[in-house]
Amino acid sequence: MNLERLGSITSELSTSLLKSIVVPQRSLRAWFARHRSSNPRNKNGRPDGRPERELDVSTAEFPAGPVILMGGTPVPDEAVVAAVHLSGGRSARLAVVPAAAGGDAAEAAAVAARAFTRFGMKHVEPVLLDSREKAADPEWVARLREYDAIVLCGDSPARGLHVLQATAAAAALRDHVKAGRLLVGIDAGAAILGSRLFPHEAEDGITVGLGIVPALLIDPGFSGAQRFSRLVRAMSAPEAAAMMGVGLDAQTGVLIADGEAKVLGEARVTVLDPWERGTPSEDRPGGLKVHLLTDGYRLDFRTRRAFPPERPEPNGK
Repeated sequence: MNLERLGSITSELSTSLLKSIVVPQRSLRAWFARHRSSNPRNKNGRPDGRPERELDVSTAEFPAGPVILMGGTPVPDEAVVAAVHLSGGRSARLAVVPAAAGGDAAEAAAVAARAFTRFGMKHVEPVLLDSREKAADPEWVARLREYDAIVLCGDSPARGLHVLQATAAAAALRDHVKAGRLLVGIDAGAAILGSRLFPHEAEDGITVGLGIVPALLIDPGFSGAQRFSRLVRAMSAPEAAAMMGVGLDAQTGVLIADGEAKVLGEARVTVLDPWERGTPSEDRPGGLKVHLLTDGYRLDFRTRRAFPPERPEPNGK
């Protein structure tokens, strides 16, 4: 489904920092007209014939282990500190895997490792798993299983998928988070963890990701009208009707645990939700709900609701 244009943007401020805006989409009018009668809603307000579970963010099974997604360099200190804590502290063993590196894998791993060693982590080790042959090799896969936390990094989502998709290493990553251990994705390493992604930075086409973080399309390095428009177009497709699109700026990350995301960092996270489109009419054919979330804001995937940071009670209570 093509987006004909971005119309006027209506802002609905729920707090001083959290914004929900509706992006009108004239091309949705025909779709709503076709499905309004044939797609009745049940008592929960959801249409029948919903997509498979892994593409519905409100019912998808999120991993037991925490997952931290970072938008790119410079990485946010808040997200790194959270990773140190969730991995088990400064003595935890952390593997840096440059599977998505488009260039020198060793250099990509070294850059990512410095983000953690400068906060005192003592056992940060590069695991140069940078080919499908290695990703299928039992010895390389066994190495992954030895670590308390794993960091995927690199700048090429297409490369990351080529290396990991449908391999024993990808299965090991799923087992890692199912066991409750921390998985971190930086830049392209974050993009490939969702159910869908843009494999190429300057192209609209989307493809299937690893699905470790289900029902999300993750777009790191997110900024500017062009990237926003691309994410809007992708989330307007019928396949994405129950998913969410997540745009991560550099210097920002999200911690995902227990079906909830928390923003960490100085910039913002843009979340597109196509589920709560406005009621179609001649003047308002429908739109996407957009959350602009800053540090400390939370988003509950099951209820599709965003919440402001928790404030400490007066007098330290």
